[in-house]
Amino acid sequence: MGSGENMMELRRSSLDEFAHLPPPDRKPFTGVCIELADFLSAPGYSGEVPQNLVRAIADLLVKDRNRSGAGAALVSGLLEHFELEEARSFHEELFRAVWEEFRRRVLPAGTTEDFRIKMGVISDGAIPIELYGSKWSFKRFHADRDALLFSHLYGPVAGFTGGELHLIDIHPYMNRGSLHFDDVFEWSDEPTDGCKPVLRPHHSESALTMCGTTMGALGPNEIVFVNNLPNAGVLHGVTPVIVTDTDIFQREYHRCSVKDLRLC
Repeated sequence: MGSGENMMELRRSSLDEFAHLPPPDRKPFTGVCIELADFLSAPGYSGEVPQNLVRAIADLLVKDRNRSGAGAALVSGLLEHFELEEARSFHEELFRAVWEEFRRRVLPAGTTEDFRIKMGVISDGAIPIELYGSKWSFKRFHADRDALLFSHLYGPVAGFTGGELHLIDIHPYMNRGSLHFDDVFEWSDEPTDGCKPVLRPHHSESALTMCGTTMGALGPNEIVFVNNLPNAGVLHGVTPVIVTDTDIFQREYHRCSVKDLRLC
C-alpha cells in the first residue's frame, strides 16, 4: 500500500487473488480467544498495557501469504478489572499499542504520520443517517472500506435480541471454488464517497458454514480485534438486532480504527 492507490481497487484486486492463491493450512479462527486474567492481575490495572498481551493479540491478527494468524482476536475478562468507562480507556491504550506492533510487522515502510487513528462511541439505531444511509450499523458480511485494523468494545447493551457478531475468512472459500471478486461480492450503496465490498447474499450461509465463526452477542466483557487489511480476507457481519424493550434499548460500541492517509 502507498501513495496514490485507490482503496476500492486495492480491495478488489486483493480479493480477486484468492481464486488462485492457496490459503494457509489452518482451520479459520482457531484459538482466537485471549483471557485478560492471564496478563493482568485482578483486580486493578497499573496503567501500562502489558507487552506480552500486545504481542499475543498481534500474533493472532497478522495474516498474509507468509503468516497464518487467524486475522482476529477476542480479549475476554474485562469486567474483572474495569467499569465501562475504565474499560474504554484501557481499550484505547490497548488498540494504540496493538496497532504499533501490528504496523511494525505488516507495514514497516509506513511512518506514524501516514496513518490516522479514530476512536469514538457509536449508538446503534441513532447513527446520523447522512453518514451511511441508515441509523443502524451495517449488518451484512463485508470488509470496511478504509479501516486497516479495528476493534470494538460493546456496552451498554440492553433491550434487544440478536446482534451476534460473525466472522468469515473468505480466502479458502474463494480458492476452493476458484471464485473471483464479481462472483462473490458486490459494492455497497453509500451516500458518501466510496463503497465497501459486501458478500452476495447467496454465498453467506455456505461461506459462514465452511470458513466462519460466531463470536456471539458481545458485551462489556470483551474486546474484539479484526484485521481489515485488503489481503486478509476477513469479513464481519451481525445478525439482525430486534428491539424487545424500547424503554431500555441500548446498543453502544466503542470503536477504535486506523486508516492509511496515503490511500484515496
